[in-house]
Amino acid sequence: MLNVHDTAEGSAPAMPDGVDLNVSEERSATIAQRAAEAVPDQAVYLDSPVLSAVNQIRPFFESGAYGKTDTPLLLRHRAIIRMQRMFTRLPRDLDIRPVKGGGSAHFPLEKGAVLFYPFNSQSNLQTVTNRALRHVLTLHGESNKGASVRPASRMYDYVSIAGPLARDRYLQAGIFTSADVDNGRLVMMGDTFVQSMPWIKPARVTDAAPVILFSPTWEGYGGDADNYSSVVGMRGFMAVLKAARVLDMHRVVVKPHPYLGMLKPAMVREFVSGIRLLRRSGLQVSVVMRNASLQLRMACRTQLSRLTTIEEDCANPLAVALGVCDISGMEAIFLKQRIRHMVMAREDAVPEGLEAIYDRKSIMPHQDPEIALQDYLDVAEDVDGLHRDKVFGWVNPELEGMSASAARRWLIDYVRRDPFWSRPT
Repeated sequence: MLNVHDTAEGSAPAMPDGVDLNVSEERSATIAQRAAEAVPDQAVYLDSPVLSAVNQIRPFFESGAYGKTDTPLLLRHRAIIRMQRMFTRLPRDLDIRPVKGGGSAHFPLEKGAVLFYPFNSQSNLQTVTNRALRHVLTLHGESNKGASVRPASRMYDYVSIAGPLARDRYLQAGIFTSADVDNGRLVMMGDTFVQSMPWIKPARVTDAAPVILFSPTWEGYGGDADNYSSVVGMRGFMAVLKAARVLDMHRVVVKPHPYLGMLKPAMVREFVSGIRLLRRSGLQVSVVMRNASLQLRMACRTQLSRLTTIEEDCANPLAVALGVCDISGMEAIFLKQRIRHMVMAREDAVPEGLEAIYDRKSIMPHQDPEIALQDYLDVAEDVDGLHRDKVFGWVNPELEGMSASAARRWLIDYVRRDPFWSRPT
């Protein structure tokens, strides 16, 4: 569904989706009641300075990787989160329970419960000290960014990984050893904890209006080395423009990372300039604004006239002829959903083990995007197949055919058997 908003300069900006100026006392009471009634044997722990992080992991509740009915979300309430809750609605279909920091001794969980961690947050250092619980790092996707491999991963009892590529990253970084792998501390779970996007699908020849989906990542913490975003210099937008010419397509959908522009205002300005570039070139451009940062929403709605937004409609998924993304979790999402895609990369950031694959499906700063795209399209199916085999693997062959909810139950049973820590020394 397309929504066209009149957003000429000087008009009053609409409030972003999901914003409520009234604090929901009713919801707070509901959360307190749930906390008093149930003592779960599993939960998700989330500590983030931005409340929109809840929306980043919500798809995993939708898929069953976390259970809506039996896996509460323990949200660490800091002052900054309490302030954001004054203006932001939390999802009402999730069992969200506020918890204090300073350790997990008083978490509303039964002894032996399994606690999942979708973010490698600093306060996790405290929660893992509760040895009455089992602590499992799942993260919230599969990414080749440097931030995906942190020494702190060693503090968890078990680490869920997507496959051979993640395993090798940990080994090459010296964070885990071959013994850790051989004895089961790293658990290959395939695409279980890779987000699904049911509102997109691979385009077929019968689809009347396929699109190019551009998904730029955010600027990241740290310096330029950690900034994988092709919004910089509008490089990604220019690649999309050339891809549209090669494919003779006219529709482009842009889905920014939820954090894009939160740390560097210049990224917001370049994003707006990129949208203008595509529109001036005659392309029909729509932006997925759901979950976008407040800074980006406000800039788009005040600086882009007649901004066209698009809803994530799972009942009528968009047919994507080509995805364009940065080195980010979007690579694994496109692979999971078998959507042809190219990666905006830099020579100094090519992941180890993917050199040959990136040689056929990435766009480097020195390359002509049109030539790179034509070379990829000739071998897309084979290259994506090799890429998929690198990214996804399963510790147990039966997991490959399981639903996300069944895979989670398998993982919980595995962790409770405790094969790594209970082995004879």
